[in-house]
Amino acid sequence: MLSSSDIVAPDKRTPGVVAIDPAIYPMLDKLYARRIERLKAQALLQGENGEYFRFLTHLVQAQQDNLAQAPLEQADVEAIHNLLKQGISDTTELEHSLGNIQCWQVAYATLATQLAPMLPQKVAQALGALSADKTELVKAATHLLRADYAQVDAGVAVVLWAALSTCWAQAVARKQGEGITQPLAHATHCPCCHAPPVASLVMGGAREGLRYLQCSLCEVRWHRVRAVCVACDASGQMDHWTLDDAKSAIQIETCGDCKSYIKTLRLDYDPELEAVADDLGSLLLDSAMEAEGFMRVGINPFSFPA
Repeated sequence: MLSSSDIVAPDKRTPGVVAIDPAIYPMLDKLYARRIERLKAQALLQGENGEYFRFLTHLVQAQQDNLAQAPLEQADVEAIHNLLKQGISDTTELEHSLGNIQCWQVAYATLATQLAPMLPQKVAQALGALSADKTELVKAATHLLRADYAQVDAGVAVVLWAALSTCWAQAVARKQGEGITQPLAHATHCPCCHAPPVASLVMGGAREGLRYLQCSLCEVRWHRVRAVCVACDASGQMDHWTLDDAKSAIQIETCGDCKSYIKTLRLDYDPELEAVADDLGSLLLDSAMEAEGFMRVGINPFSFPA
């Protein structure tokens, strides 16, 4: 990988032999920098239709600024890890824990204030109103973490998820292996924070050909064997689709057994790709797959399902 990569180099315990890391933890500053560059590239590519990508560059820049100016205190790291250990199945318990963690609420208020001038008045007002109402803010965060996306306004959801993500990613990266709460080998959702993946990555460089799923929330990548469905583990009806040629760096993997699909970014073909930005820039592939009756595994945190 390039020196600017946000992917940690593998550990070579034996000369010439690369250990398969079960999880790769994010280097957030580099990840945000790469995401900003790819969002800018998508904005240029989209031309007059690139306004949303231009807004997202400001959003990710605000995340990066928050990381630099207000890194998590150790108490916040511990509180988030306690929440992750308890899981998200009990709504009341989740709301209580979220209400007691201040860092994500402060991050949300900061993002809402910084981004409001760039947003339609209605969305800006919704962001501000939620920031002023802790009870509703906690409820909205609970809905998102429990994948009840339709319960939260789409514009609010993007900013709120960004605030949660900045905090969750720091907490998971600081604790690393201590934060894994589920077995990794067959995990469809993140083994650290329970969130769905944004995409599947086929690595290049020292990890040539290995597949990792990237979390849409805490940015962890976890290893999954290729040629099996990430949703149901079947392997009999796996297909790969592209809009142009078989060597395309952005592909779709489908499973005929469970009718699911996941976006695959071939970093071995193009190491400059970034999961969130380049997934968002290739939604035409998603539309084609949904027209064929397949259902997406995972989400893009900048484009929540209705």
